[in-house]
Amino acid sequence: MIVMSTINEFMNGGGMMSVYWGFAIGGSAIFIISAVAALFGMSGAESAGDIDTDMDGEIDIVHPDSGFFDFKLISFRSILAFIAMFGWGGVVFGEYGWKGFGAAIGCGLVTMVITAYLIMSILKLQQSGTRSNASLVGQKGIVYLAIPAGGRGKVMLELGDSTREVTACSDVALEKGTPVITTALSAEVFKVKPL
Repeated sequence: MIVMSTINEFMNGGGMMSVYWGFAIGGSAIFIISAVAALFGMSGAESAGDIDTDMDGEIDIVHPDSGFFDFKLISFRSILAFIAMFGWGGVVFGEYGWKGFGAAIGCGLVTMVITAYLIMSILKLQQSGTRSNASLVGQKGIVYLAIPAGGRGKVMLELGDSTREVTACSDVALEKGTPVITTALSAEVFKVKPL
């Protein structure tokens, strides 16, 4: 009984209000710093994924804020939003004791869900700039590295405003600069024929 009265005294007194203010100011500051860093491309999640490679094929990298059914309630930014709004909800409703605590939790949860939904919506707007290798069959290009008869070489495919270098083979010898078209794809090697 003494424990419960001490907790009630803490909830109704200034002790819990100090906790609310700490969560409100600290959570808001970290949330703003995180938002500014993301705005200017300085967040660690994006820079950690930057890897320079030279390879043929495709790699799918999952964004840290994407998840189960593209809706991940628990993420770094949604937790920050919860902490900040829990604090501000407590500052506003804290004078009501346990009811104020419940209202602060409610404010934090609502903001957490809204933040997770906004992140999911923004991620759906992203699109990959890469095309699958299978979609490159039938594309025109130019031999970049000579292809011996029955051997392999390199072809630069024309993809609208960009080009893509792929490994190619041909039944006939093709010199550098020969216009070609891709006719098939097998084991990540395109079969080409001259135009």
